[in-house]
Amino acid sequence: MDERVKAILYRGGRAELADIPVPEIGPDELLLAMEACGLCGTDLMKLGAKPERAVLGHELCGRLAKVGRDVRGWREGERVVAAHHVPCGDCHYCRRGNVSMCRQFKATNVEPGGFCEYVKLSALHARHSTLRVPDGLGTEAASQTEPLACCLRNVKRLGARAGDAVGVVGLGAIGQLTARLLSHLGVRVLGLDLDAGRVKSLARYGRGYLEADAFEEAARAAGQGRGLDAVILSAGTPALAGRAVGWLRDGGSLNVFASFHPDPRLSLDLNQVYHRELSLISSYSPALEDLREALELIASGRVDPLFADQRRYELARFEEAVADVRARRATKAILLPREPASR
Repeated sequence: MDERVKAILYRGGRAELADIPVPEIGPDELLLAMEACGLCGTDLMKLGAKPERAVLGHELCGRLAKVGRDVRGWREGERVVAAHHVPCGDCHYCRRGNVSMCRQFKATNVEPGGFCEYVKLSALHARHSTLRVPDGLGTEAASQTEPLACCLRNVKRLGARAGDAVGVVGLGAIGQLTARLLSHLGVRVLGLDLDAGRVKSLARYGRGYLEADAFEEAARAAGQGRGLDAVILSAGTPALAGRAVGWLRDGGSLNVFASFHPDPRLSLDLNQVYHRELSLISSYSPALEDLREALELIASGRVDPLFADQRRYELARFEEAVADVRARRATKAILLPREPASR
């Protein structure tokens, strides 16, 4: 292919729409014609932090436009989702279940990023992190496999189970997906957010609160007065995180499931942690098995990854998509590099 295509590239400290050649693939690689890519909170964080380098877009779904001659098991035209990072499976971190700390995992990515008409998937991606989309599953729903897998990985690390009471602080896309997954598992969910619309949208899956004081009262009453089994921080401030320790039952877990900017420092009462046997748990990114399980949860209809206020944007409207999510006009923005066959 020698035509030029549209892509959102990060350069010079900002994201901009550019014309680039269609990525060339090798004999063991795949070329993906993108149909949908979700805008993630990590993308927003990168845009705000203005790093020297950044790859934007990783919630991928599209059709295989070209299959390298040495690739087995794939054919052109198939609809797939693909994770952007691929662990090696054999290092110290992988063998101990910390796959997102694997050095290969951190070094791999898709080229040039998901906000592009065409994306190159490396041989590693082709072999390990590309999954076939089941017939009948909409493209936008399928694109949310990676964020749901992040939530699934976190819930597994947290050990949440049926009958637990768990608080979710921050009801953006990740907080909402987490609440839906917890509800599916039989967990009682309490949510806290400053946005009335997002609190209202939690109603099917749990009880939401706009005020921290009201949330704190409900949290302390949860579990027959024990407090919450866990508090998941998908947003918030370090001060609120410190306060959340008081919402936990003895033996409960404080779960960091977001990046904190610009101030990440937390003042923590270590005597409470010690005497009450509290745990501090974090989760960063999913394992390959989490991706497969998340796709099955979406395809089966057991977890709905879409939102009533979800909005769709062409690549040329990327800045508008960013602004709408930041201003809370949309819980989720989906970039459509080309019109998908099925939403």
